[in-house]
Amino acid sequence: MKRPQRHLTIIMTVLLAMYLLLTRLPPAAALALLGALVLYVLATAVWGRDMLIARRHSKKKNYARAVERYERFEKKLISLGWPRVAFVLYPNIYSFDGIAVARNYIGQDLLKAKDLDRAVVWLRAALQHDPFYPVPYVSLAVIAATRGDASTAKREMTKAVQLGFDTTSAQRILQKALDENEIE
Repeated sequence: MKRPQRHLTIIMTVLLAMYLLLTRLPPAAALALLGALVLYVLATAVWGRDMLIARRHSKKKNYARAVERYERFEKKLISLGWPRVAFVLYPNIYSFDGIAVARNYIGQDLLKAKDLDRAVVWLRAALQHDPFYPVPYVSLAVIAATRGDASTAKREMTKAVQLGFDTTSAQRILQKALDENEIE
């Protein structure tokens, strides 16, 4: 079982356990637990609002402001000491490591902004934090294709697939990147 499937299994198991627990507790206890979970999610959202704001900026293609907010969120996670506590802000089957996820988002936004050198730095930083995170390899493959280096692009995408990235999506993304740069 590859990592994404393992992570999805963990997420589904936790959700099922919470459901079973909530349905078997007395109504008052279930309501109290549900209230505590809602408070946790709300408190985490307020604490990690930089991530939520950054995602909104990314959707609006305001990449510079998104990068700034992702960097602030990353610094908060680093200072937290145990970044997985904020998982609800970056639900991801590829990595439970918020720092790696934030760095990957920065790299992706820099890629979209055509700042390829900085994007590579951030994507490599994400991989230093979580070397089994396949998504940065996808972006590195796109960058290599953009630069006209088909062999590196294929090698990076192969690594992403080996780590659990969907093969069909990987082929489609790589082919599109190669076609846009007219590389065979």
